[in-house]
Amino acid sequence: MSAMQRRKGASGEREWCAELKAHGFQNAERCLAQSRAGGGDVPVPPVLWEVKRRAKNIVYSFMEQASAAVKQYPGCEIPAVALRADAKPWLVVMQADDFFALLRRVQLEALK
Repeated sequence: MSAMQRRKGASGEREWCAELKAHGFQNAERCLAQSRAGGGDVPVPPVLWEVKRRAKNIVYSFMEQASAAVKQYPGCEIPAVALRADAKPWLVVMQADDFFALLRRVQLEALK
């Protein structure tokens, strides 16, 4: 991996930590030894975040399609993309703000 790729990765991890902190997860910190140990990037229990930042990503076109369509379905307010490669498990992709809104709902329900 080139130095430029490492810098871009570290920058993305710092950016994601700042996003997590902005949403109340003050313990979000990069795992600095992860590149040597092969672990995840940002552990915030119960979630371990693997952070990826790319110039182009086809998933965004899928998200744009879901975002445009969500308004057509009463009761649907959160666009999400489900995707799977051959012989791999399903993944769900959603906008971070929507994820945090769902997480807050779950946390509030748990307090009831």
